[in-house]
Formats: sequence, C-alpha cells, structure tokens
Amino acid sequence: MASSMLLLSACAMGPDYQRPELDIPQQYLDELQQADGQNVGLKHWREFYLDPELQRLIEHALDQNLDLEGVRSRLLAARAGVTVTDAELYPVVGLNASGERALDSALTSTDPVEEDTFYIAGTVSWELDLWGANRRRSEAELANFISSQEALNLATISLISDVAGRYYEWLDIEQRYQISLNTAALRKKERDLARLRKQNGVISGLQVRQAEVEYQSAKVTLPDLDYERSEKANQLRILLGEFKYPLTPKTEAQLKAEGPLFPDSFAVGIPSQMLSQRPDVKTAEQALITANANVGVAKTAFFPKFTISGSYGSESSNLSDIFDSEGVTWSLLGGITAPIFNSGKISAQYDIAQEEAKQAMLKYRSTVLAAYFEVNDAMNSFRRSELAIEAQQELVEASTEYTRLAMLRYRNGVSSSLDLMDAQRNLFSAELTLSLVKRDRLLSMITLYRALGGGVLTSEEMQTELEKE
Repeated sequence: MASSMLLLSACAMGPDYQRPELDIPQQYLDELQQADGQNVGLKHWREFYLDPELQRLIEHALDQNLDLEGVRSRLLAARAGVTVTDAELYPVVGLNASGERALDSALTSTDPVEEDTFYIAGTVSWELDLWGANRRRSEAELANFISSQEALNLATISLISDVAGRYYEWLDIEQRYQISLNTAALRKKERDLARLRKQNGVISGLQVRQAEVEYQSAKVTLPDLDYERSEKANQLRILLGEFKYPLTPKTEAQLKAEGPLFPDSFAVGIPSQMLSQRPDVKTAEQALITANANVGVAKTAFFPKFTISGSYGSESSNLSDIFDSEGVTWSLLGGITAPIFNSGKISAQYDIAQEEAKQAMLKYRSTVLAAYFEVNDAMNSFRRSELAIEAQQELVEASTEYTRLAMLRYRNGVSSSLDLMDAQRNLFSAELTLSLVKRDRLLSMITLYRALGGGVLTSEEMQTELEKE
C-alpha cells in the first residue's frame, strides 16, 4: 500500500513540457558576421554604449524610471505568488485555543449552573496531491515568476534603448539647430552686404530680394527645430524620471574627441540564439509552460480528491487542568470528494485548457517568427545606414567645394549671386541631411542591439532586484 501511494505521489496528470521543434533558419538574411558563439546581444550595455554621458543617463534612468519601478513591483509579487502556490504542497499546521463560560436557561434546566470549558489543540490538514494538481499549479506559478523576470529584462532593454535613442535624436536636433543658426547668421551678413551694394549701385534690387529670400529660408527652420529639441529633451526627462534634469548638448567634434560611441565591430550570432537571448521569446515560452501545466490541472478535476485532517489537544473545565493527561482529546478525519454529475463543466474546462495551450503554442511560434525578422530588418537598416552615410558624406564634401568655387567666381565677377546662393542652398540641405543620416546610423545600431536581446540584467543584477524591498 505504501509503495502504491509513493508511486501515485510521484506522477502528475497532463503532458510534461517539451520545447517545440522550430524550423529556424541557420542564418539571417544579411551580410553581417554570423557565427555560433558570442554576439553583440550578449554584451552588457556598458560594453556597447561607450559614451560616458549616455552611460550616466542610462544609469540614472534605471534607478529613477517610474514604469520600470512598477515592473519591479510585479516581479516581487510574482515571487510571493510562488510561495503561496508551493504552500499547497504541504500540510497546514495550526493551533486552536478557546475558552467559554456558559449558563443554561432556567426555563429548560431544573438546575442551571455556570460551566467553564477550556480547549487547546494542535491541528493539521492536508489535501493529498495524488494526481499532481498542486504540482502543476506550482509549475505554472514558477513559469509566471520566470516570465516576470523576463518582463523586467524586456522593460530594462526597452528603457536603455529608449534613453539612447532619445539622447542621440536630441543631439541630432541640436546639431541641425546649430547648423541652421550658423547658416542664418551667414545669410544675414550676405543680405546686409547686398543692401549696401545696392545703395552703391553695384547690384540691382532683385539680387537684394534674392539674398533676403535665402536668409528667411534658413531662418524659417529655427522655430520648428527649437520646438523639436525642447520636445525631445522632455521625452528624455520622462525616461529619467525627473522634472528637471540638466542636459548639455555636445557637438559632433566633442563626441568624437571623447572616443567611440559603440564597439568598432561586432557579430550578430545565429538565429537559434534568440531562444535564449530575447526576453519576449522567453516570456512567450513561459506562457506556453504555464498553459501546458494548466492542462494537467484541468485533467485532475476528473478524479477524486483526498483530504486528511486531525487535531490533538486537551479540554478541561478548569484552566489549571488544561494540560492534565486525562483531558486529552484527539480526532482524525479522512475525506474523499469525487465528481459524479456536473453537466459537462469539468470536460469543458479541460477543453478550454487544451485550447489555451494551443493558443500559447501559436503565440510562441509567432513571437519567434517576428523576432527573427525584426533582427533581419535591424541588420538591413544598419547596412543601409552605413551606405547612406558614405554617400551623404561625399555629397557634403562636393557641396562644400562647389560653394567655395562659387564664392570665388562671384567675388571675381565671373558668376552671379544666383549661382552662389544655389551652391549655399545645396550645402545647407546636404549638411542637414548628413546629420539625419548619422542619427539614423546610431539609431540602427541601437535597434540592432535591442533586437538581439542586448541589455538584459546579469544574474547578479537580477538577484539584487529580487532582494529589494
């Protein structure tokens, strides 16, 4: 009999989880280095984001961001949920103590007297987990806890990439704002010079108007850029969790002087590494584990439930005799409940659990598929930005030389002011576009790092999060 009970206690209803077979391609669809082993997604964010100022911003955001703090709270609640669920695997032991003084009614008793009753006993109750329902619930709750850990990882990745993205977007706007300021100041001088030359009869009023148009064309870009830089700074402060955080813009020369912003080169690994790197994929797998365990829980509802409860204590009419051996009282109760007729409720609940497991499977496959192409898109974007920045840099260099020659020809009276203004207009546009292309390259690197699951907490950092109160 004992061996039979041990055998029953070792089994659990429902299917044991096995990671589904996924037909993941061996390589991504791009030309970046792909090899099994280390890749940029495995680097700690401090090893990827090398700008000291950005590192300070990220560190501050990780400490102060309000949304991230909410995710941390849910993680701690999930950890407590594991304890609550696991407690069902063990007997519940308690203490029951009471004291009563009673007087019988004189209308129902010929000799009414006051009576004292004192009672103290230890109690125990236990639902035998013969079919593994509680173990499946514990399995599901553990998966939920791991999912909460991955949710914290996902929130951390998102926050880090958002801070980096907003930071470089803000610097780009500041750069374009400065370009527009410098261009407007230069064209104002040219307009003033044109007015002076008009007064001296050197040029016509048409050329003055042309200089005025060029000046206003540069000036008109300033209000929108000024609004954008303020808006982007505010978005950054929201991520930092502060109303007022001092932000000091840097020029491109200052950024270069401080060293590289990212690693010089990196590999992207192979697609199968997504399963262990990306928090969203791992979260989807934990949801599948939970759904799989819930199938087992639903299946146990078809079988009887066995409970054992008992108590051992003492009862006495005098408190001083409460521990007298003659006052010992005990009880032992065993119970069984089994479903007989429930109008198909249990069967329907089992069907629901199976369908939810199927849905979780489809969600997991969909998440892996989306993650694969997200990495592909990020790699393509990175490659495109590299090609675009080379071409745009060449355009700026050509426009700069064209403007220099147009200025010389204009000063020597060989060409008109229209040629000079056209050259300056092209250079202004090319410089603004170059700033945007450089920003896009930075953002593409951030997106690729994020797509590869870069920025997750280390095991030590996760343990620190769990130890927080």
